[in-house]
Amino acid sequence: MRLLLDLDNTLVDRDAAFSRWAAAAIAAAGGGDAQLQRLLAADAHGYAPRAQLLPVLREVLRAEELDDAALREMLMMDHVAQVRPAPGVLEQLDRARRRGIGLIAVTNGISAQQRAKIARTGLEPLLDRVVISEEVGVAKPDEAIFRIALEGPVPDAATWMLGDHARSDIGGGRGAGLRTGWVAHGRPWDPADGPVPDAVAPSCAELLAQVIDA
Repeated sequence: MRLLLDLDNTLVDRDAAFSRWAAAAIAAAGGGDAQLQRLLAADAHGYAPRAQLLPVLREVLRAEELDDAALREMLMMDHVAQVRPAPGVLEQLDRARRRGIGLIAVTNGISAQQRAKIARTGLEPLLDRVVISEEVGVAKPDEAIFRIALEGPVPDAATWMLGDHARSDIGGGRGAGLRTGWVAHGRPWDPADGPVPDAVAPSCAELLAQVIDA
């Protein structure tokens, strides 16, 4: 059995980390909750184009003196220090390893950011491989990234893609011929996103437990 695992808002709580960093940075700039909510909405859980987000960040931080390069570096890296593993994830990954299950992180993003998250959260020794879109030149939901992660084109029936994003993780995994598990985070599944995934759970730890025990 092999599990392909999304990183942000699956193995780690990226949104909570970004929110903690943003709240502190905005407060230091003299802003408040209105500015925080504006930035979080514009961020779209990390899926907004970074170029689109830079003007909002400059505005809420009152950072007119910073150029785009400095703001981009801040946006990409400053929240990493706040990243934590999602509750219960380390324990479930350790349980999976002891059962001989292969564990491969498959994440979109830049290498420096994503590898820093993996290193600081204690995930690194629990994973067999880490596949990052910037490093391999292809991103989810393109099925090529799943073939790269599996080091071959043909998954077996015990190969899963687990993640929180309906298109990138579930749609991409399904398109690659994988079984899929969705971290719902309290959201209902939208039928417009296709058939309900093979497994659904409120949190990553609960989803891992469900799939491991299956």
